[in-house]
Amino acid sequence: MSTPSPLTHADVAAVRAEFPAFARQVNGRPLVYLDSASTTQ
Repeated sequence: MSTPSPLTHADVAAVRAEFPAFARQVNGRPLVYLDSASTTQ
């Protein structure tokens, strides 16, 4: 199994561009999405 490479600022900008909601700011800070990768049922 290989180690994933860290994201660059260009990678982050490309992902944010795919989701217009991430252009929003909440309380003066950029909107972020945190995913724990676990499922809840």
